[in-house]
Amino acid sequence: MDVGKLGSYTMRDKLRKVVRTLLRVPEKVDIAFYVQNLFWKYVLGVNRRVPWPVHFTSRVAAPEKVRLGRCSYPGDMPGCYIQAINGIIIGDECIFGPGVGLISANHDPENYDRHLPAPPIRIGNYCWVGMHAVILPGVELGDHTIVGAGSVVTQSFPEGYCVLAGNPARIIKRLSATPPRLSSDNTA
Repeated sequence: MDVGKLGSYTMRDKLRKVVRTLLRVPEKVDIAFYVQNLFWKYVLGVNRRVPWPVHFTSRVAAPEKVRLGRCSYPGDMPGCYIQAINGIIIGDECIFGPGVGLISANHDPENYDRHLPAPPIRIGNYCWVGMHAVILPGVELGDHTIVGAGSVVTQSFPEGYCVLAGNPARIIKRLSATPPRLSSDNTA
C-alpha cells in the first residue's frame, strides 16, 4: 500500500469537505459547477435571484414561486427554462435533463402582458424528467414518475410509479411501487 497516495487522497477529501462547507455547496452539486455558477450569478448577473445552482444557459422566471425538496435542482443542466409564475412545487431527489421546460402559466390570448391563472406544477419525490421534455401548467406528477425525452406533459399523473412518453405524454409503462427484494442467498 502506498501511504503517500492514501494520505493525499484523504487530504483531498478533507479539503473538498472544507471548501463545500465554506461555500455552502449543496449535496450532489459539483464544487467546480457551483463556483462557476457563483461567477455567472454574482459577477455577470445571470439568474441572480435564483437561490439554487443553475447552469448559465438556463433561465428561471419567478424563482421565488419555486419550492424545492431536498437535492432537487431544476436548471442545473444546460438550456432549461423554468417559468414559475403560477408556482412550481418539486419533491425530493428529482433529476432534470438538459433543455427541460417547466411552464406554469400561459399568456392571455388577447393580452400578452397578462398570464392566465392556473394551479401550480407539482412534481413528486424521486422523479426524472428527460432531455427536452416540457411540463405544462397545472400538471401533477406522482412519486417515481419518469418523463421520457422530448415528451410534452399536458395532463396530470398523480398516481406516479410510471413512465410517460409522447406528445401529449401518456403512460407507456407502470413501475412497481415496492422495491425489489434482495436475495439473502449468496450463491453464485
